[in-house]
Amino acid sequence: MYLFSIKLPIIKKDDPLLETIVKNIKQVKETLKEGDIIVISEKIIATSQGRVKNLSEVKKISKKAKNLAIKYDMDERFVELILQEAIMILGGMKHVILAKVNDFLIANAGIDQSNAGPNMVVLLPENLNQVAWDYWKELRKEFKINNLGVIIADSRVQPLRKGTIGIAIATAGFEPIEDLRGHPDLFNRPLEITMRAIADDLTSAAQFLLNEGAQQTPIVIMRGCNIEFTENPKLTTEMPAEECLYMNIFSKYLLKKRNNF
Repeated sequence: MYLFSIKLPIIKKDDPLLETIVKNIKQVKETLKEGDIIVISEKIIATSQGRVKNLSEVKKISKKAKNLAIKYDMDERFVELILQEAIMILGGMKHVILAKVNDFLIANAGIDQSNAGPNMVVLLPENLNQVAWDYWKELRKEFKINNLGVIIADSRVQPLRKGTIGIAIATAGFEPIEDLRGHPDLFNRPLEITMRAIADDLTSAAQFLLNEGAQQTPIVIMRGCNIEFTENPKLTTEMPAEECLYMNIFSKYLLKKRNNF
């Protein structure tokens, strides 16, 4: 498998991002080839959509935002934006709130202050799945290829692990999950729960080149990946809370802790 990054200029509100991506791929005398995967940082998509907020413009602060800001030592304007973006708040710790947005958990509802400018924040993109499929359609047409994967990438933390890894918050053009349940192991015992997170694994590999600093490389092209390309994926990366190992155990732990007081 071969990976390389594409450098872009600084993306601003209402910039034609797809045109910019195509132009810069061609400028380095590259192209998208049959079977490639293009990984795109969610931040440049959000920025091009105008999903950039100046904290000084957040005037109406709810009581809940004020309380959470005090509890977790955060800017109440930032917390107000988190509440507006989140479906659910699960809790938090100093400087960070864990929220459910769309169908996944993410710190601070995915709102990011890095590389946003003074007093500015970038929200998650809107219509993530639609954007992924739109880019898939246009890039296939532009580069005259059939098999192409598109990943919109973000980063996340894992329980009891330091640092961030990649997460595919939207995909198009390939199966993001490989279901191995029922397949035999080395001793011919059928696997019961194993499902490989193909999209997230690929995104984590791309994170080595998807620099979030000043390098301006928010695009990574992956070549030679052994994945199943399809226009109609059978599975999605999301999982109901009731089926999630962490959500089940944490909810029971918190309920037990609450009942002991």
